[in-house]
Amino acid sequence: MPKIDAPTVAEHRAQVQARLIDAAESILREGPSQPLTAAAVSAQAGIARNSIYRYVDSVDDLRELVVRRYLPDWLEAVDAEMAEAVSPGDQIVTWVEANLQQAADTGHGWLMGMAQSMPSNPSIDTTIEQAHGVMRESIANAWRELLGHDEVKTQVAAALTSGLLNAGFRELAADLPAEVVISMARSATVGLVSSLVD
Repeated sequence: MPKIDAPTVAEHRAQVQARLIDAAESILREGPSQPLTAAAVSAQAGIARNSIYRYVDSVDDLRELVVRRYLPDWLEAVDAEMAEAVSPGDQIVTWVEANLQQAADTGHGWLMGMAQSMPSNPSIDTTIEQAHGVMRESIANAWRELLGHDEVKTQVAAALTSGLLNAGFRELAADLPAEVVISMARSATVGLVSSLVD
């Protein structure tokens, strides 16, 4: 049995897997110039190359684990912020602001760029689509309540809000100051809400 550096085998396994995910994330954050390979991960993590496969089935599994590391916390953080908003209009503004703050904190650009550049993987594709579905539904629900359950207006308003958010994501990815992007996006969302509510 291999030597372990934790009280139990399960804890040792979790620690080593966390090191592998850390190493994969570090490499992926460097962008396309540094390909994610078993050799690169093993060198970064300080683990023998053939030992990696005791903890993951493939390097693509590490990509998926990096994405999964961020999505649940991201969604929970946005939900928590929205739960504190006192009105549907405030929820919409909070949705944009909280998503941009999460993007600034995690580096949305590298994360989404990595996910989009991956070979098609049904598991990770499903994970990302489910996360986006949750985000779309939360903003649609706020608009639906604000617009008196008019489904056509709800769809248009939610799409406009998503467009504003995506523009903010692009500006953050271009390394513009997060405080400026978030502040201006907040103001634009306030204006959007005000202009669309009778």
